[in-house]
Amino acid sequence: MARPARHSTGLGRREALGLIGAGAGFALFPDLLAQSRGTITFPRGAIIRTLLKDLPPESFTGPILFHEHLSIDLPPNLNPRPADAPPAPPPQPSPTLNLDLIVDEVKAAAQQGVTCIVDGGHPDMRRNLDSLRAIATRTGVPIVASGGFYMERTYPSDLAGKGEDAIADGLASEAVAQRLGAFGEIGENADAPMSELERKVFRAVGKAHLRTNLPIFTHNAYGTGPNVPREAGLHQLDTLESVGVKPERIVIGHTCCLDDPTAEVIKAIARRGAFVGFDRVTAGRVPDDRKVAMLLKFFEAGFADKLLLSSDLTGARTLDLPGYGRTLTVFVPRLRAAGVSDAMIHGITVDNPRRFLAFVPKG
Repeated sequence: MARPARHSTGLGRREALGLIGAGAGFALFPDLLAQSRGTITFPRGAIIRTLLKDLPPESFTGPILFHEHLSIDLPPNLNPRPADAPPAPPPQPSPTLNLDLIVDEVKAAAQQGVTCIVDGGHPDMRRNLDSLRAIATRTGVPIVASGGFYMERTYPSDLAGKGEDAIADGLASEAVAQRLGAFGEIGENADAPMSELERKVFRAVGKAHLRTNLPIFTHNAYGTGPNVPREAGLHQLDTLESVGVKPERIVIGHTCCLDDPTAEVIKAIARRGAFVGFDRVTAGRVPDDRKVAMLLKFFEAGFADKLLLSSDLTGARTLDLPGYGRTLTVFVPRLRAAGVSDAMIHGITVDNPRRFLAFVPKG
């Protein structure tokens, strides 16, 4: 979850191309351009599971937002705050409790080109599945619902006493019964490295994936806590891989909150085969122009087919930014201004998320 922030309009084309070297051009990205020409294929029997029906991934021809929140009402954070931290603002009601408002926001996003939204909530985030079904029905926008656990401070009290396999069995059964299409967002607290309980939950989510084939996306607290290591995403990848999850079924989230001009961390994630989630675009402590600069380095390394975009919005638009469509209306134009072609943008916003979400159901 992120608070929106006002940013500059981004890099100009000349400045952006200067970051990746004179004459670099778009020949650096042949794989993504090939996807955009229609050569992308999916395993036989693959689907994208939305709340209302299973759909073939080929049927999605427009942008997909892989991490938003259409229904969320997080409990207050009761963790002690650092002595030098400013007072916490009083909790405000979640805008997503207003169903009519969110329906209007999703309709607006559809008019801006959004064709599918993945909701990143689950029970410990007080996600309401009935609300998500109503949103999908009233807007006509397919909604992918998710399962799992967020972070230790939101876990149910009985989770600590359960073993990995018991947790995994419960998640897998819930996913089938409730027509969930992903596990996410799976995270860790911002004020300390991953706890042992969180590590157990990550491993359990990995085992639930092996039982269902559902993809996984994670939450990272980059930029929000002094004790979050830059390698946190790689540690999450280690933990999921330790139970047999293939990296290409994983998105490591919130990597756009890394202030990493050389893109070394996200290149390391992609090099191992996982997707990189820029799911706080137009928000967070890293301005969009620096996010674009980091992506140009990422593209130069040949990893454009490993990028997913979203905004992690938790409700209505603000005075300075639009709603759920802001990825397309604010951030994508900044990529274009930096010299990224429409063919590449199609690959990033359409092909990459449907490759991530598509799976062949088990059982």
